[in-house]
Amino acid sequence: MRLLQKIRNKIFFLCTGFWNTKEPRVINKSDAKESELHLIHILREQNVNRVLIICTEDFKSQTYFTKLKERMQGAGLKLFFYTTQVENPSITLVEQCVHLFFSNDCHAILAIGGGSIIDLAKATKARIIRPEKSLHKLKGLGKIRASRKVLPVLITSPTIITASESSKVAWIVDHTKQIKFILNDKAIQPNYVMHCAEYFTALPNQLLGGTSFGVLVQAFESLLSTNNSAYINKNAAEAISEILNCLEHNELFSNLSNINDVSNLKNQNIPIRQNKNHQIDEIKERVVNNEQNPANLADKNQLIEVLQNSAFRAGNAAGRSGVGYITAIANALAVFGDLSYSEVAAVTLPLILETYLNLKPKLFTRFAGDFNAEKVIAQINELIKTWNITVSHKQTKHLPMQEISKYVKKDIDSIHSPPLILSDEKLDEILQKVNQRIFG
Repeated sequence: MRLLQKIRNKIFFLCTGFWNTKEPRVINKSDAKESELHLIHILREQNVNRVLIICTEDFKSQTYFTKLKERMQGAGLKLFFYTTQVENPSITLVEQCVHLFFSNDCHAILAIGGGSIIDLAKATKARIIRPEKSLHKLKGLGKIRASRKVLPVLITSPTIITASESSKVAWIVDHTKQIKFILNDKAIQPNYVMHCAEYFTALPNQLLGGTSFGVLVQAFESLLSTNNSAYINKNAAEAISEILNCLEHNELFSNLSNINDVSNLKNQNIPIRQNKNHQIDEIKERVVNNEQNPANLADKNQLIEVLQNSAFRAGNAAGRSGVGYITAIANALAVFGDLSYSEVAAVTLPLILETYLNLKPKLFTRFAGDFNAEKVIAQINELIKTWNITVSHKQTKHLPMQEISKYVKKDIDSIHSPPLILSDEKLDEILQKVNQRIFG
């Protein structure tokens, strides 16, 4: 039975990784107003009159939310709101959104927020498409199987850096059964992704860095997966390169946001690198040369756009390749500790890469010829310190490591596709280190 499942999984990823390269359309105008007006135009073109908006509570309190609401209502659209603040979306939240959608005869879903909000919207769409089936019957790979034009229209507008914005995957928690399961189907891939860098203006740097690490993890797992293709490799490798380059410039985000002079940045004497993506270095050079005010939001928006584009690429790779130990561990800690995926994944990433390098160094030949795994692992560890990436938790005691270990092994044995299987001893060693990094 296990062998049959693995064969089915391999066939699924073969089809989605090699042949299905359909991507969401990106709405990315010069500012939030232009993007929002373009979105309204698309909705009117598709005869959408009633929209369910799923968003975070903190975004609802922002001026951008008020303006978006006024523009959409001014265009004659009827809006219905579901707001929540959640780390890991649950079945209960999904069912509430489904009820709101059907009871108000909505035609589209607009998800504004991070990965959890977007996953909530995707799972809601899955249930709307297949109302006769529970989420548990839709979990897994390719279970939604929409045979007609997939409605409703799903638009995502991220307010943090997340690969979920473009992927065809949603992760949902069932607290009663203590599991976190996947929905992976092209039917729930967003139709449109609306990029508004201005939505990130008030985002704390630590949250920006933490969520960027979450995307970096998904790009690494896609590239190191046993299910691979040229399309996946290209998207994942570019995302890794760009995100690492962005994260190296932590001081730029701080200066562009908070400092009214350039003296501190000049004194840091950080070299300007030549690399594949020149946007970040060009901005840094202008700031160092005092050619523009570092508090200029246009510059910060440009940096955020680089990260958004990287997240879009990582999302294109994720779901087509499967995931590995990092996601399995992060999911386990979400179930047993309600911890954030991005933060747990960030502290786990260098530990897993180090283990892979020691056990199977040839894995890293998938990267560019000048890729040095040891240096990159050291770089990631240093960036975690620089960005002060820690795992927020309410409890002060250790997690149930034996139960978590069993959970991870079972998860890996189902739909995950790591490049190698770790021994029980090695997995327990990594889990102890993760636990120490969280609570130590």
